[in-house]
Amino acid sequence: MTALQSVVLTLPARLDDRAMAAFEGVFSELLDSAATSFQRDDAGNWQIEALFTFTPDAAMIDQMLAPLYQHESITPVPITVLPVEQRDWLAENRAAFPPLHIGRFWVYGSHVTTPRPAASLPLLIDAALAFGSGTHPTTEGCLRAIQMIRRIAPRRVLDMGCGSAILAMAASRLWPSCQTIAADNDPVAVRVAAHNRALNAIAPVKMRLAVSQGFGSRIVCNHAPYDLVLANILAGPLCRMAPDLAPRLAKGGWLILSGILNGQATAVEAAYRQQRLRVWHRIRIGDWTTIIMRPSAAGTMPQLWGER
Repeated sequence: MTALQSVVLTLPARLDDRAMAAFEGVFSELLDSAATSFQRDDAGNWQIEALFTFTPDAAMIDQMLAPLYQHESITPVPITVLPVEQRDWLAENRAAFPPLHIGRFWVYGSHVTTPRPAASLPLLIDAALAFGSGTHPTTEGCLRAIQMIRRIAPRRVLDMGCGSAILAMAASRLWPSCQTIAADNDPVAVRVAAHNRALNAIAPVKMRLAVSQGFGSRIVCNHAPYDLVLANILAGPLCRMAPDLAPRLAKGGWLILSGILNGQATAVEAAYRQQRLRVWHRIRIGDWTTIIMRPSAAGTMPQLWGER
């Protein structure tokens, strides 16, 4: 078992979501952390935790955070690197991963023995391997979004940045006749997606997998245009991806974007409006926004609400 190192940083409550995303991005995008999270503590202050599979250089972290401290007029916070206690994380993760009923979807782990509700659509996600298990508001927002537009019957679906492939599998459950592509730039995530595809008895021919940096994979490009694109990533990459993504969306297609803090939604929407897409609906769950968009040329559509 790899020993993990933890860096915890407490920041003032006055910071907004945009500022917190910038601080978090230093760890997740520049320092190659294995995982990051940020949330408010009991006093209302923000707390960032970053986990590393190696011992990070505290001086380098201080150096990278310095411009953000200066921009936000914050006194630099000393960095402490501590080893993470060795525990049975798998058992704890399973205990903390009860089954979820999100609209028609029944999301559960392999440890769950409770019978699924009648008429539900099951999604089996192994908690030991979850890169998106339905518990995070961004994933839940996407699962609710596709149910809102469930009557569209797409032929081609792309799950960009698929992680566990929970969204690609949800599309396969909701629209059994569709052809789904699940792509991620992390080969480990794609292996996890393959594992989950097998667990859910989804045929490889119906749900193809690709290691792809954006639209770099031939598989991802050759299946365009897509009737539905799901992209639960981060606000920054979503904005940068807009010029490549929009041309690969069918003229009457649908786009669901997530991984977006509420304060970042306006910037993401603006990036896609520049590509002639418009907002159809927004879903907010806590601090997170999921955005449903369509090409402006698609015109108006009747209400397509499914179960919420």
